[in-house]
Amino acid sequence: MKDERLYLQYTRFFLIACATVVVPVVSLNTMFSIRSLGGGNVVLSASQWQEKTRGITYAPPFAPNRQFKMIRLFDRLPGVNTVVFGSSTAWGITQEMFPRGMTVYNFAQTGNQISTVITEADFLTRSSYRNLRFYVIPLDWATGSLYVALEPGRDDLTPPTVDTLQARKVPLYQQVQDALSLPRVKSLVELLISIVRGPDPLAGLYAILLRQYSDDYLCDDGTPAKDFDIIFRGKCVGFRYDGSYTYGDSEPVSARRAETLVANAIVASSKYAVSLIGSGGDPYRPILDRLSVIAAEMQKRGGRIILILPPLLPGLERALLEAPSTAIALRRTKQRLDVWAKEQKLTIIDAGASERYGCSPEEFIDEHHPLPACYRRVFARYWGDARVRTSLGLWAVANGSE
Repeated sequence: MKDERLYLQYTRFFLIACATVVVPVVSLNTMFSIRSLGGGNVVLSASQWQEKTRGITYAPPFAPNRQFKMIRLFDRLPGVNTVVFGSSTAWGITQEMFPRGMTVYNFAQTGNQISTVITEADFLTRSSYRNLRFYVIPLDWATGSLYVALEPGRDDLTPPTVDTLQARKVPLYQQVQDALSLPRVKSLVELLISIVRGPDPLAGLYAILLRQYSDDYLCDDGTPAKDFDIIFRGKCVGFRYDGSYTYGDSEPVSARRAETLVANAIVASSKYAVSLIGSGGDPYRPILDRLSVIAAEMQKRGGRIILILPPLLPGLERALLEAPSTAIALRRTKQRLDVWAKEQKLTIIDAGASERYGCSPEEFIDEHHPLPACYRRVFARYWGDARVRTSLGLWAVANGSE
């Protein structure tokens, strides 16, 4: 009986302690989330600030980020001739990786399917922006996007306005769901701890309660930054002026963790194996057909499309090519792409085996999200290889890393 009373007292104490911490955090996060997601002015303000300062920022919600990227694209279009499409696997592609004369905006967005990429590229090709001459288009087979049977559509992209953003209210349940997400809770706890440890806790708390935006501040490299949300406050997390991502919230993969990730990836139930096995490794043909049309149009302009199989964690592609459950399907994918590219007189950068370019596990944040350092190696080898001018089909470095 005594043990039971002690157990009940401990349980009551634990629940009260949890409520004391959790309830204020959840309440504050819900308020911040509703304030951020409830109106569209935040997106426009973030874009206007970035256009003025060329600094680092983003507008909530962090994912999806299509509205912010759309505004930035149309602001940048008159002054660029190269657009990078794709999903977050392409966020590490930056302006500095391209030769002089190629001005870049990275339009890649969270979870963007290849079918949507083709719709976007098709619209820009048909638009009045005749200055566009180069498209960088990732062919994401590792995420399964290349195999998804979604017909590329034809749509008119239009930049969001105050009216359309205000009309696009995020439902309350989604705002609360966002408030309970781990990144938001973690960021708020870290922010509250820094305020308590600061010289004036009351002023710090007053600032986050009444001010939606942070002050302008400088990142380590001197780039200006401004946070339009509570999440990742003061950490230079967001998109650069060229549209690439800073990865300021991400931890690089260690060599030991890389071994575990590769081992897990070749299991038949992994996301990579499921996509390969389910599709048999056959790219969805309408995707390739529409890419052929876009490529032909860009060639008429004196430009081209640059296709790339994005870098994967070192050793991952090799493991999939050796695993009995995925080997045949992945070889078929590469064979189909190689034949198609040669038929269309195109080159595809095959960067999946990133170790051949000298990439290390520390240049990734997971199995298929390379940091800029890895992309920098890939494009340096690509532009520096004289074979690129004449090669067709899949292209990769011949032997090993530098």
